[in-house]
Amino acid sequence: MGANIANFAQMIAPVSPDEFFATHWEKEPLFIRRADPGFYDELLTLRDVQNTISSGGLRYPAIQLSRDGGFLPPEAFCKDIRAGGVVFDGVPELARVQAEYQSGSTLSLPGFHRAWGPLARLASAVEAYLDHAVHTNIYITPGAVSGFGPHHDTHDVFIFQISGGKHWKIYAPIIGLPHASQLFRPHMFAGAAPLLELDVEPGDLLYLPRGVVHSTTTSNRASAHATLGVTVYTWVELLAIWLQSSKDEVGFRRALPPGFAHRPELKQELKDGFARLIAELHEKLDSESLVESFLQRVREGYPGQHAAAGGFDANVVVIGPRSELKALPRRRYRVSEEGGSIILQFEGKTVPMSPRARATFDDMRAKPSFRPEELAGDLNAETKLALARYLHKEGFLILCE
Repeated sequence: MGANIANFAQMIAPVSPDEFFATHWEKEPLFIRRADPGFYDELLTLRDVQNTISSGGLRYPAIQLSRDGGFLPPEAFCKDIRAGGVVFDGVPELARVQAEYQSGSTLSLPGFHRAWGPLARLASAVEAYLDHAVHTNIYITPGAVSGFGPHHDTHDVFIFQISGGKHWKIYAPIIGLPHASQLFRPHMFAGAAPLLELDVEPGDLLYLPRGVVHSTTTSNRASAHATLGVTVYTWVELLAIWLQSSKDEVGFRRALPPGFAHRPELKQELKDGFARLIAELHEKLDSESLVESFLQRVREGYPGQHAAAGGFDANVVVIGPRSELKALPRRRYRVSEEGGSIILQFEGKTVPMSPRARATFDDMRAKPSFRPEELAGDLNAETKLALARYLHKEGFLILCE
């Protein structure tokens, strides 16, 4: 019996978010042995993945093959198809994909949440909760094959074992919490003994902080697992925005002294000038505006940016700022809070939302009808309209006649 996994708290249960962030986040791996092979069935099954591949809808780079630590070129398993004057490139030839897989290649499906609704909704809920960018991948490896050799990721990763099993070797980080620009290089790993070895089975969850070195091997069974990766915003990104503001100061736009690279006597002038300009920039720092600008950039994608292809309905009306909308009657829905998310439940649906949307969402429910441009809350006009469109698409908001 599959579990309902609609938000961050449900994803890491029975560990609580408070315990997770205190003990594991950016610190050490977390392994949850659930002893429930069908735990992820409502989220994703191997049959779901196989059917999606077999449908032929995925095109390179949404479908990839790798072997011996490297990715195969797309021409090894894809072709271009011409239909009239249109060329569809990167179309996988399933017979060649199957042959490469049977020869020991790992099949990976980057960004699979864009093709699978339940995974897309979980990705959106986790991103809204963490305020860090989320993506998902699928990895399918035949039995008795080593996957990627020792390496680290520059994003935190949650692994959901869907089918089969995989043996993981986990090593100490070479770079603690590497930035997205600090990629793994094979020469960095000196072959140290693993700190931990795990056999991950269907229903289990494994969390690895970024930088933790790891490698995998399958048993005599094929393995399929999904990963939910979290690419974090760091203080580096905030600092970069501040430094970018230096171009607004004429002092930073002046040329360096002629001959600065080969005249040693100019080195001290460079050092003194740089220190003076940084001090002046710091003196003019408006941290309130800087942080608000950064936060606005993070919020721009909310909500629904991970919405996956489910069905297409051509019979729609575009919701605009002045469209007259109303919410379902209160008896037909329930609102709760769980794991830091707002959970809206109605007509068999579970719709998670960010707590940032609370004031706007409450205003929608409080009024007999409303226009998106008139809604209360701290969200900007564009985000309020996106939220109204999202809830209208889900069926919670109804267009007034």
